[in-house]
Amino acid sequence: MIRKGRFAIWNGKEYPIVSRDRKYFLQSENLEDAQQGFISLEQEGVLFKEVAIQELEDAYEIFPYAMLSGYRFAMESYNEQNGMITLVTNNPYAIKKVDVSPHGKDEYQIQIPFEQITVLEDRIPILGFEE
Repeated sequence: MIRKGRFAIWNGKEYPIVSRDRKYFLQSENLEDAQQGFISLEQEGVLFKEVAIQELEDAYEIFPYAMLSGYRFAMESYNEQNGMITLVTNNPYAIKKVDVSPHGKDEYQIQIPFEQITVLEDRIPILGFEE
């Protein structure tokens, strides 16, 4: 599983967190979370719970990446149908060791089977949890 985006820990469990109109909402697709006060707002099958930052145990943003031949590649997209992942980098030296192709201005990409990589994550604190 590739996690990307903003997440928060509430009651010991990790949830994606979204903001709207200066309010924060935990997001869940688990119908059992309705017992914890999650409600359906707009999307069918997705539940939300408004929370105050003070209620959270932690909050962070996750940026997934992979290393190929010693070079860092960001995860651009994943095609579940064929199992291929597109990785991108702006490191011009990667072209010497990795079979990449040009992708936009000063970027390079490679598509490889997902099972050939190890997903790593940068976890950056947000919403005042920097300390």
